Amino acid sequence: MLLLSDILRPYWIAWSVMALAISGCAGTTTKSAPSTSEKPVLGLEQLLSLPVQQERVGFDQVVDFLHHQYAAHLRNGEISSLDTGGELVLADGYILLDASTRTPQRISGGPEVGAKVTSISLGVSKTPCFPLERFIQISGAQGPPPGVLGPSDYKRYRYRGADVDISASVRYPDFECVYFVNLDVIN
Repeated sequence: MLLLSDILRPYWIAWSVMALAISGCAGTTTKSAPSTSEKPVLGLEQLLSLPVQQERVGFDQVVDFLHHQYAAHLRNGEISSLDTGGELVLADGYILLDASTRTPQRISGGPEVGAKVTSISLGVSKTPCFPLERFIQISGAQGPPPGVLGPSDYKRYRYRGADVDISASVRYPDFECVYFVNLDVIN
């Protein structure tokens, strides 16, 4: 004699398998992002002023901060073009859209190259705007000389210290908000 439970058993098993599959997929769709459990202790102003004030020592502090924030994304001691997806809100409220660090690579047959980071690139969100005027106040940066024709869609302002070179780019049409920063060690 065929019981109702015997008839419904295959359906019950199928529904159970589908429910497990759906619940398993829900956990895998989350985006990998920098840790938000602890708020960054530095702001964009500090990331820019440390190398200006302390040269290489300040630059290394910025590297340590970025490596701490993005520890899961380090590869061979570098953060390679990491898109933060606007997830890294700094202590002063400015947002990093992307960050990357670079170490010099040894050329075949060339001299040994240290493993220290020598270049940092930061993409800065336009909202909130990090004002060019504030970058100039922090760094004492200079703009392009008058009369020098450059690209019409952006301008680059530059600070050059004894050990560190920092440039910030602003975009057309207002040329007021910093959107990209490069920090480089000089020798």
